[in-house]
Amino acid sequence: MQKYNNTKIIIGLDHGYGNIKTAHRVFRTGVECFEEEPIVSVNYIKYKDKYYVIGENHLIYQGNKTDSQDFFILTLAGLAEELKFRGLHEAKVVLAVGLPLAWAKSQAADFKKYLMQEQELFFSFRKESYRVHLCGVEVFPQGFAAVCNAGSMKGFNMIADIGNGTMNVMQIVDGRPLEKSLVTDKFGVSICMKEIQKELSKSAGESVPEIMIEPMLINGLQGRTDDVAKIVSRIAERYAGDILKRLVDYGYKESLVHLYVIGGGGCLLRHYSDIASKGNVTFIEDICANAKGYEYLAMQKQRRQAV
Repeated sequence: MQKYNNTKIIIGLDHGYGNIKTAHRVFRTGVECFEEEPIVSVNYIKYKDKYYVIGENHLIYQGNKTDSQDFFILTLAGLAEELKFRGLHEAKVVLAVGLPLAWAKSQAADFKKYLMQEQELFFSFRKESYRVHLCGVEVFPQGFAAVCNAGSMKGFNMIADIGNGTMNVMQIVDGRPLEKSLVTDKFGVSICMKEIQKELSKSAGESVPEIMIEPMLINGLQGRTDDVAKIVSRIAERYAGDILKRLVDYGYKESLVHLYVIGGGGCLLRHYSDIASKGNVTFIEDICANAKGYEYLAMQKQRRQAV
């Protein structure tokens, strides 16, 4: 096992309601707690004599991520995933994380305290042991982090970060974010998913799990013409249309604004609207873009403090 030295490493985590993203790893946000070791799954965290199976479903949206221990346990899983990628099992870590744009200021202190509830972390994931000394937490606005190194961004730009729980919108003019433009709208992809499940349940007479619907939202219908595909297409097109209407309400003007679309909701806009054909639209397809941006911003902050 590699021992950590005095060097602190920065690990970015994007705490979504659908997926947790590090700079190099992605996994679903389900958390199920067990008192005894799971019989079938090996995809679990062992922490303080309890077992947490990770990734078998998605979290239900909650306005404040500190309302339960779910995101703390998912943070442990994210640390393990990224440390494993880097060939480490022990490290001194600075966490770089984000919050929805309009909530970054009001919730940052509580989120930092929540993530720092334990500085010495001893846990296992997939039966491999990890030891982390948590040196600090930096909190940044999500969405903006994904494009923070995208260049000068001249002119009028808008970011739409469409996640499972929320849609976050920000305007950037000549590289300068406009504080008054920050919007966090509780209109994430989970709303579209629930509408599809409700409609399919009425049609089929039984509940349809998310895992059977997600591929069509992420990849499009891919030639499918069956009744299920028709229902998915109809509702996804309506949801995509509602997103575009909201973006117009928040200042989007097709001929004047360069739109940057981030997050899982971008897949719906790409496959179920015509916006991808517009000249002034850029899709940030890297699902880990926010996590990478958090690391970049934390590194820049450290460099400024060192001067």
